[in-house]
Amino acid sequence: MNAIFRRAYTTKSLIPPNLAASTKTTGAGQDAQISQLVNFYKKLPKGAAQVAKPSGPWGHYKARYIDGDNASMTPMFHALFGIFVIGYSIDYHFHLKHHKNVEHH
Repeated sequence: MNAIFRRAYTTKSLIPPNLAASTKTTGAGQDAQISQLVNFYKKLPKGAAQVAKPSGPWGHYKARYIDGDNASMTPMFHALFGIFVIGYSIDYHFHLKHHKNVEHH
């Protein structure tokens, strides 16, 4: 089972052949290595990498407020507001639970 995982996730196909370690300098072996090298570089993507578009709510939020030139303090204010709302709602719930029979008013 371990050999299957090792074979499935091998990086051997991503590493170009080492031409300097070749024992033969001429002949069919050298031509085969050159053709392997050419085939390797032909498979690589060309041009600039495409910018990934944000997906999901967190991706859109991150693209709008956190990444690149749009970075600001707004996420910190959102976090503080969220903590305040959660804390206040918990406190209000326990306050109502304490005064459910209107004995203390």
